[in-house]
Amino acid sequence: MFVCLNDLVDTLKLQFYCSDVEKDKLHFNLHVSHYMDLKNEAMTIKSDDPQQRYKMTSIDKIKFRVMATTQKGFNVVLQNGDFTLSLRKIDDKNHNPVVKAEFRAEFLLRCGYQKAINIVVETVEEMLKNYFIKVSEIHLAKDIQKYNFSMLDFYRLKTLKRNKEIYNQDTNIYYSGLKFTGFCVGKGAEMLRIYNKTHEIEKNKNKAFVKYLSWDYNPAYDETLPVWRIEFQLRREKLKQLYSSWGMIESLQSLLKSISSIWDYLINTFVLKDLSIKECQEIQAGYRFKGDELLILNADTVKKRFQRAELSPLWSFISTFKGNIVEKLQKIKDIKKPASMYVKNAFKAVLSTFIKLKRGAFNSYELTEILLEADKELQQKKKINIVDNARLKTLDYCSRAKDYYNHTGIDEIQYNNYSQQLQKNLMDTFVLIDGKESTIQTFKEFRKRIA
Repeated sequence: MFVCLNDLVDTLKLQFYCSDVEKDKLHFNLHVSHYMDLKNEAMTIKSDDPQQRYKMTSIDKIKFRVMATTQKGFNVVLQNGDFTLSLRKIDDKNHNPVVKAEFRAEFLLRCGYQKAINIVVETVEEMLKNYFIKVSEIHLAKDIQKYNFSMLDFYRLKTLKRNKEIYNQDTNIYYSGLKFTGFCVGKGAEMLRIYNKTHEIEKNKNKAFVKYLSWDYNPAYDETLPVWRIEFQLRREKLKQLYSSWGMIESLQSLLKSISSIWDYLINTFVLKDLSIKECQEIQAGYRFKGDELLILNADTVKKRFQRAELSPLWSFISTFKGNIVEKLQKIKDIKKPASMYVKNAFKAVLSTFIKLKRGAFNSYELTEILLEADKELQQKKKINIVDNARLKTLDYCSRAKDYYNHTGIDEIQYNNYSQQLQKNLMDTFVLIDGKESTIQTFKEFRKRIA
């Protein structure tokens, strides 16, 4: 039977936003200015190793190195063996995070993620009193034994993600005679990594802390067997699209109450199916034999195989995080912001379709005639011309965007400016109404949506 050695929050990154500029700007910026002076001193230290260029300081008895180098967008970086704080001065616009906190995996494991978060928050509160926190990245993981992953498991994984890599020893190539050590599926915002943790520790002794802080305390741990890590990564791009009854998952308080729900969401986004060795080999090869006949496996055939296949016993075994019963997370579909790129692509699509219709020929007059016909058909059907119909769809877009931003609590300045410009342009259009049936109908529809 499989063995689960632990359930881990392995990586955590938080962003602190100032919620009251008037109250915090002076006090916080004085702290940042002091650390920037120390940074300038650190920059005078000559060393080929950037980690040796620092000056020491402390916040509430916790010691930090003020580094000579900084992260992009921040004024100064403070770090120690447990966590890193990147600081940015508060400005009047107040759109950006002023503190970014990154937790070390060993710190999260040694203290537990709840206590580690409390330590970091208390440290930041020495500088910043009025704030709210958003989560920019989290990794959840399990270390398991008595299941040895192979390259065939790569083909047992059912997911919509297209980015896939297989690890052979220390390379990211798809095939090699070297030892198979794992694979990853997805990109940075939403990703699954499965890798041989024992091999990683053999290559990097600094990673061995998990053995001494976790595995050795589990009576089921067998030192003679390899340990495999199943690790999920979520970044804010995806976190802000998920919510529970506690609120948006990008909020720290909501996330902490929804850890098990996040695991449930991910384990059902990346699903390991119980396919046979033969089925995996056929998917890998892209064909199968039926008697002496060679049959190509198309996408629909592979899809049906996954639909028929049972869930892998391993996936059933690791289906919960710390055994908790969970609330299913809900998804919010983000609003796509307008961009000239979409107009260009749409115009390319119109030309491509028209030229296919004309069997390779192109006549701008005939294209114009088609557009005029479309306008005429729309006026007969809706009593609105083709341009005003597009304007109505823009108003509908604004309505959906407003609902989205209200629901998520995001203050989208760019959207508000866009909406104001749109309404001004529509008001200018009302002035031109001359009593024609189509423009009267347009006026009614505009007013209905703006109201």
